[in-house]
Amino acid sequence: MTTKEIIERVEGEATLELEWDHDKISYAKIKFANYRAIEKILQERHLLDALMVTPRVCGICSHSHVNASILAIEDCYRNLGIDITLTQKAQYLRELILNAEKIQNHIKWFYFLILPELFKMNQKKFVLSEPFRDKEWFEAQQAITNILKMGSLFSGQWPHGSYVMPGGVTCDPINSDVINAKNHLIKVKDFCEERLYGCSIEEFLAIESMQDIINMDSTLEHAVYIMKEKGFHQTGKSYDRFLTLGGYTHCDAALKVFKTRVVKADVKFVEESLENSFFQEKTKGFTYSKSALYKKMFYEVGPLSRLMASKDALIRDCHRRCADSTITRIVARIKEIAILIQRSEMLLDNIDIRQKSLQTPKKLPKNITSHGVGVIEAARGSLIHKVEVENGLIKSYDIIPPTVWNLGNGSPTNPSIAQKAIIGLDSVEAADFIFKSFDICSVCTTQ
Repeated sequence: MTTKEIIERVEGEATLELEWDHDKISYAKIKFANYRAIEKILQERHLLDALMVTPRVCGICSHSHVNASILAIEDCYRNLGIDITLTQKAQYLRELILNAEKIQNHIKWFYFLILPELFKMNQKKFVLSEPFRDKEWFEAQQAITNILKMGSLFSGQWPHGSYVMPGGVTCDPINSDVINAKNHLIKVKDFCEERLYGCSIEEFLAIESMQDIINMDSTLEHAVYIMKEKGFHQTGKSYDRFLTLGGYTHCDAALKVFKTRVVKADVKFVEESLENSFFQEKTKGFTYSKSALYKKMFYEVGPLSRLMASKDALIRDCHRRCADSTITRIVARIKEIAILIQRSEMLLDNIDIRQKSLQTPKKLPKNITSHGVGVIEAARGSLIHKVEVENGLIKSYDIIPPTVWNLGNGSPTNPSIAQKAIIGLDSVEAADFIFKSFDICSVCTTQ
């Protein structure tokens, strides 16, 4: 038996095709039917055109794409021996804008994708505001607006900002911009403390046990209760393998994690698979999504991977109790909001606006022939941009977004991360929720 489930409320369109055997899901095909061809559009364009085109990859994480793109371009110059250095101010501004994008992404995903599903499952046993009706949902939208305003003070606009150039950023904020940014961040922090955590950010960050979340009287606590009642602390498990390639606030290195053991990783071992895609076989393929592998193995990326790699005490405790289940994945993403808020406060408190925003080398050759790789941690996980440039024009451009790590397609004997998390379930409702726990971005995926 086969069930086709159209996944609603995602970025773009996705279909989950479930195959059943004796009332259990035996295999799942993850289908992305649209194709956007940004990689082809970039071919034969000037190298710096990538800074205008790549933010258009996605309306949710456009700053992540332009930051991965500028790192790839700067790598091209460095590979030719050209010194590209950034001031601390430029580094802080790039990070602040990315933090704003991640925070809005996490809040949007939790309130508009995860909580509505939990509300339907709740059967009114736990306190949970009604999606899109109660005051909390509008406050969540206002928090999203505020954090985007904070980022836009430096990026100029959201989405699709093009504020980076080789050697820094194009904005030059004054004191009032920094003060305004702090005010916007305070409003977001207040919302998270009052609604999401039920305590101060500092108190939440000090929590090291999953059991302590259950005593917080907060939206997160109620969500955890419902997920435990529905068994999501035991389901949604995958390979228990994690990867973070772009460095992170607490561990600025490429790392992989086997259960709890952390070792170094290297982006050179990343490869893409066209298996099951229309690119390999037009008649037999079923998706425009490629799949990403590390040393030919599937790895989970995203907030759970980052916090497992950085040995976060709360997430390690969740993992000890529930392994890499759905509940651990969701709590990790909510934990990361607090980390990003606290980190952004530090950046705003310590930014030196007297420093230069942009340090362009005196001589940047126009008709270069080179190659470069840019890697960052986007909201959903590791994002890689690779570019080859010949006589100043882009010869090839390759984008490996987080979704192709978590939501690619393997085979029945070697399923991808999300496929393995879904196989063995006995309900479409559970499969749909677990699928959404990975966060789906079709438009990022099908380039």
